[in-house]
Amino acid sequence: MRLTLITETYAPQVNGVSRTLGQLVRHMTEAGDTVQVVHPDYGQAPDHAEHVTVRSVALPWYKDVRVPLPPFREVYRAVDAFRPDLVHIATEATLGLSMLRHCRRRGYPVVSSFHTNWDHYSDHYRIGFARGTIWRYLRWFHARTIETYVPSRPTIAELEAHGFDKLVLWPRGVDGDLFHPDRPGRDRVRAELGFTADHVVIGHVSRLAPEKNVEYLADALAIVGEARPRARFLFVGDGPERANLESRMGPNARFAGYRSGIDLADHYAASDVFAFASLTETFGNVVLEAMASGLPVVALRAGGVGDIVRPGGTGLLCEPTDPPTKFADGLIRLVDDQALRRDLAESARAYALTQTWEAIMGSLRDRYRAIVKTEGAPLPVMV
Repeated sequence: MRLTLITETYAPQVNGVSRTLGQLVRHMTEAGDTVQVVHPDYGQAPDHAEHVTVRSVALPWYKDVRVPLPPFREVYRAVDAFRPDLVHIATEATLGLSMLRHCRRRGYPVVSSFHTNWDHYSDHYRIGFARGTIWRYLRWFHARTIETYVPSRPTIAELEAHGFDKLVLWPRGVDGDLFHPDRPGRDRVRAELGFTADHVVIGHVSRLAPEKNVEYLADALAIVGEARPRARFLFVGDGPERANLESRMGPNARFAGYRSGIDLADHYAASDVFAFASLTETFGNVVLEAMASGLPVVALRAGGVGDIVRPGGTGLLCEPTDPPTKFADGLIRLVDDQALRRDLAESARAYALTQTWEAIMGSLRDRYRAIVKTEGAPLPVMV
């Protein structure tokens, strides 16, 4: 099979979408397929053979986000020369829209995926007035593809409520060999960060940005730090809110920046509890990675995260309307109760090990093959 993957975020960018798409490319390549990836130029050579990089510019207020710049004529020529059996458009901005139109003109079968709650992001970036327009555009975009792959059931329900159809569940997996509690680098990371055996480390991995609800998280962690002096805080990631968080959290917090691979896995393992307050996740890859690392999770019941965390089984959930004090209560409970931490950690790890990338990507590849076989005819929707 020859697949063209169109995306406005890819490695070396560090986020759940880029990691998921990297796993897709790896799986299909190992299965013997040829994958062409079209993505922004990040200034370094991609790690795959079939690639097309697109000139892009960083957003002035958010340097980590790069916007592909038209015209895309060279991309059109590259895709036409590749002659894909199927095109998967993973993002809906300038490049995704342009390629959707080109593929429809050429008659290539096109599928799409939904990764980001753009309308929720609009509130954080002061364009909430455009929410209705955003929903209309997204609905129009995905209606013009054969089917749309969505990472969680709550997100499918939300999209259906806004008039989307042809939605297929495509959850996320985790590498349980890479992410696990007994990482050999765990003790080294804790020592380098100044954490002792007496400290209970609350970890957080994500972009440090408004849409991740980090102000709420900081409010809750400040309460924990005041109530429990042996608590320590580890932030892994970067973004526009980092400086503000560093000034707020004080000497008991450590900021490790972006980490990847073995180093990222060691930083997960260096924590004892995982805290995640985002309200905008369509899935929440970092939550599953934390669970595979043997961390009980305290999170808000929102989006895909509420589909992963089992209250009292693999972690603790607060409602989106709960104040930071309630979130802090859950964290304090785990700081105080080592036996509860251990029980939840074991259950979290056991659940994560059932969510393998191979099974999840294998199911998606089967969908691809069926579409190619039927020359683009829609399949029955499975959720």
